Amino acid sequence: MIRTRIGWYNLLLGVGLATFLQSCNLAPKEEETPTVKADTINQINFFLETSASMGGYLNGSTEFKNIVSEFANKLSQIEPVRKPLALYTISTEAQAYPGDVDKFVTSLATVPLANARSSELHTIFRQVGEKARNNSVALLVSDCILSFPDEDIKKNPQINATDASSVLKNEINRQFAQLSKDTINATVYAFSSAFNGTYYDYQNKKQKLNGESRPFYIWVIGKQRVLNLFNQKLQATLTTKPDKQLDFGGTGTITDYDLFYTLNRKGENWNADEPRITNLKGVRTDRSAEFAIGVNLSGLPSYAQTEAYLTKNLNVSAGNAGVKLLRIEPKDAVKDTEKLKTNEAKMLSEATHVLTFRVTQLFEPKTPVTIKLPVRYDTWYLNQSTMDDRTAAGREGKTFALEHLMNGVRDAYETRSGNDKSFLQLNLTLEQ
Repeated sequence: MIRTRIGWYNLLLGVGLATFLQSCNLAPKEEETPTVKADTINQINFFLETSASMGGYLNGSTEFKNIVSEFANKLSQIEPVRKPLALYTISTEAQAYPGDVDKFVTSLATVPLANARSSELHTIFRQVGEKARNNSVALLVSDCILSFPDEDIKKNPQINATDASSVLKNEINRQFAQLSKDTINATVYAFSSAFNGTYYDYQNKKQKLNGESRPFYIWVIGKQRVLNLFNQKLQATLTTKPDKQLDFGGTGTITDYDLFYTLNRKGENWNADEPRITNLKGVRTDRSAEFAIGVNLSGLPSYAQTEAYLTKNLNVSAGNAGVKLLRIEPKDAVKDTEKLKTNEAKMLSEATHVLTFRVTQLFEPKTPVTIKLPVRYDTWYLNQSTMDDRTAAGREGKTFALEHLMNGVRDAYETRSGNDKSFLQLNLTLEQ
């Protein structure tokens, strides 16, 4: 009995002592695992391809050096980013650049960086993609010329022309299919620059170019949310805007919207009760009703936010009811906003676009309406691709086998999402 009491006494004494020490911050604490917020970029990784085919972009006064220098400089200033900018050169295996941004920018002008052997793009994308995880972003600067290794071309000078559409495209597809599976998306920016130096055609024959304009590309790869955040911050700071842009992976289908009660309203008696519009009895051609909804399309590719794209591709399905899209307005173009009450003004502030619809016929007591915006990838790269780059006319403003590279990436994301994927799908009901 004495032993039991002593045991309880020691236990209580131990608990009290532990509490006292913890309150004095003397007790050891468990190490907390740092977490990365969804709106914070963990790290930005910047890769410059340095195969010999890139050398001409770095000779003399070229737009390439200006653009890449600006990218490196602006990347080091983007916030919030948890870790410093990581710089790499890459041809076969990625190499950490031994210096800071200032030294890297100076090297672009003074050091012959691009002197490595020819590279295989699928192995480069694999290594770049590995740095696009854990809320990090990875960028790659490359001429994006699909090519077999030198030894294969020596054995068969036509192999790039005959097998790029199958073997090389499938290698690219395999790398991006894995990224797509891991919900890692990609954006590609297209630029052009003077090229001074040795150009290697698809048969690896050398040609000296003096100032010929050549395309090059900067890829940005990362998780959907982080990539969207990064692209918004980057585009806001760039002085030189890309000639073209293409986004792969999208943001998932947008299903949220706000139904306005007074904005762009026509018709006297109907009521807005999201996702329903009620009391539409008596609507007809000469007594139509008009209503507006606000949507936030900021996560979509820039081309999918244009009025031209939306007008051409937005589809309204309403059975045998008479419902059509009347107009599309960017938020800043909407008129008479000063009349909006507080709640509607807030709804408008959170939208990027306002879609206004007209109802001219309604036969059923309840009619479901579906508004869809299907995914349509921009196809500018088709006009920027060539399969014979041996002459100036054949390669002017074009990249060898770019079509097969881009289609390999595109197929990876389309297969993952399915052919009926939509950027936008909104559902509402019209009631008499």
